[in-house]
Amino acid sequence: MRRKIVIGDVQGCFDELIRLLEKLDFNSSSDQLIFLGDIVGRGPNSLEVIEYLYSMQDCVVVTLGNHDLHLLAMAIAGISNYENDEPLNKIINSKKKIQLIEWLRHQPLMHEESNYSIMVHAGFYPSWTIYESRTYAREIECLIQGKDAKKILSEMYTNDSWTMNLSGPSRINSIINSFTRIRFIDERGTCNFEEKNSPSTVDNSLLPWFKSKDLRILEKQIFFGHWSQLSYYNHNNIFCLDGGCLWGGELIGGVLEKPFKPTRIKSLN
Repeated sequence: MRRKIVIGDVQGCFDELIRLLEKLDFNSSSDQLIFLGDIVGRGPNSLEVIEYLYSMQDCVVVTLGNHDLHLLAMAIAGISNYENDEPLNKIINSKKKIQLIEWLRHQPLMHEESNYSIMVHAGFYPSWTIYESRTYAREIECLIQGKDAKKILSEMYTNDSWTMNLSGPSRINSIINSFTRIRFIDERGTCNFEEKNSPSTVDNSLLPWFKSKDLRILEKQIFFGHWSQLSYYNHNNIFCLDGGCLWGGELIGGVLEKPFKPTRIKSLN
């Protein structure tokens, strides 16, 4: 049976990725890699990471993260909002830019394995059902892959939080934000995109999205990244695999099986 290997935020940490795959005895002909977004980012070797994954694309799935979307915005819409985009500029200036960007823009926002596991970069709005989550993910994927991608990507830099009455760009952005940036929900059910610390250091007016009383998807394993201050988290079938490798922490991955057992590689930074 083909093994499914889930891996948290790489953020351009190529050497650690190779060491993790070696430790997991990865075989591109018999295994599949599922990345929880942000394969690229502020790390020094984002070009090497995306080229490597593109070279074996038949066995790779990437659930798009906020840094992956920012790369697409740079390439397709000419956006550069981050203080240091140099690692991503190497991709923009690469001879393989067109192939790499086209491959990345056709990756999903949400990926499902069989009937029991969901992979996203940051999470999803708690009150969404599995059907709604699938529908919203496919909607945004079609926009990013379509003729309006430049407009969508250039307008996505907002803090819109999901509500049912949104329309136009605010609605689109609230869906993107839910999949790629969500961490905390406040008492009114509004996403707080500014707070990035560990839940243990935040007052009780903010709650991690996966601890919301409104959480509708309860029967599946959920894997996400994006939250380096949370690091490895495992409770009630909720798994965070962002070990903050870029910041001197760990790169975390593991074979998708029950029980899930993480494999960790210490950052070289």
